[in-house]
Amino acid sequence: MMAAMWRLCLLSLCSRSLAAPKDDEVHSLPGWSSELFSKTYSGYIPAGEEDGHEMFEHYLFFESEGNPTDDPLIMWTNGGPGASSLLGSFTELGPYFLADASLQTEAYRTSGVPTLFENDYRWTKLGSLLIRNLPPPIGFSYCNPTGPSGDGYSCGSWKDTKTAKHSLIFMQNWMKAFPEYSSNRLFLVGESYAGLYVPMLAQQILEAGTMRLEGIAVGDGCLGGPGNEGGCMPSTGPYFTVEFFHGHGQFSDKTYKLIQEACSKEELVNGAKTAQCHAALDKMDQERGYSFDYNLYDECYDFDLDSGTAAPLMQRRSSRLRSWRQLSLHQNSYWHMDGAPCGGVHAMFKWVNTSAVKKALHVASDARFFTGDNGVGFTYNSTQPSLVPWYSSAEAKKLRILIYDGDADPGLNSFYAQNWT
Repeated sequence: MMAAMWRLCLLSLCSRSLAAPKDDEVHSLPGWSSELFSKTYSGYIPAGEEDGHEMFEHYLFFESEGNPTDDPLIMWTNGGPGASSLLGSFTELGPYFLADASLQTEAYRTSGVPTLFENDYRWTKLGSLLIRNLPPPIGFSYCNPTGPSGDGYSCGSWKDTKTAKHSLIFMQNWMKAFPEYSSNRLFLVGESYAGLYVPMLAQQILEAGTMRLEGIAVGDGCLGGPGNEGGCMPSTGPYFTVEFFHGHGQFSDKTYKLIQEACSKEELVNGAKTAQCHAALDKMDQERGYSFDYNLYDECYDFDLDSGTAAPLMQRRSSRLRSWRQLSLHQNSYWHMDGAPCGGVHAMFKWVNTSAVKKALHVASDARFFTGDNGVGFTYNSTQPSLVPWYSSAEAKKLRILIYDGDADPGLNSFYAQNWT
């Protein structure tokens, strides 16, 4: 009887190893000279058709370093809208990271391929990690008839409900390609505009009832806009911007008092209208000075998704300053203040555009890597009203939900998240 049980176990393990698409397996990653931490896959999954576009979403999949059979499946997506999730994979949570140092090694000087380093805090220690690039043509995702070399407009226009629809199609087709994971606990995680991607996909999955979805997590996330306008913030005024910068001591109590006297609560919540309110808010901007959009105390300034380059601080200081008006609509050190290394975004663009990396990731040699932020470079219409009613619904109560926010993010800041939660 014991021998029979062992035979069943071996057969089960064999079926797991044979189920995944073998042609998608990545046997080595350029820039990484050691054995991979776990089985890795990269390829394309059909994501449906609409308006004459046949969609294919590029994915990267790292199996758990523990027990892939029992460990959870973690889906990750960056936001934007328009940001490739390879950004998160290679600068935040994946097994390997890129940094300034990636462009300073002898291996890089010899091969032209940025060097990958081990991420001690990789999520593959927790479970299997599925990296998404949605919607097409983000990252290496693409649409026919244009193909992999198409630009940001090659898949037509997008809106929140359309993204959710095709995101579900991708997940269903990915599960068919990797059926051994169809019964694993599933968690959907993302940041920024994924504050819409993640819960809206969760709604679709719960309605379809075909996956073992247990929870979602959203970091520094969008919430949807007032009415049917969509967006990130629950209001269009500068209220949370004022509270954030004053709460972090970036302008004086005297000016804070002036704002309270010059601006009505209605103006702070829904938008300044009077000249005296505008003047008071402009004084706040003058006092607080420059700050990086995504990290108040950041010292790297290497994060410029719009152009795909890492411009020096002094060149970008004036163009990147966000006034209170812009923040309301927001939508030379070697280390970030949180300890993460600088330069990851710049190195990532070099890495993904090398021929050796494209070959390893099973993308076409002429494939265009597209990524942006806030809808720059492609057409995206934010249409989702506030998701607060859904978070309060009986459907949402079926899930474990984590809302987490960085204390130093000026754009989608913790004051607004604390307020709505």
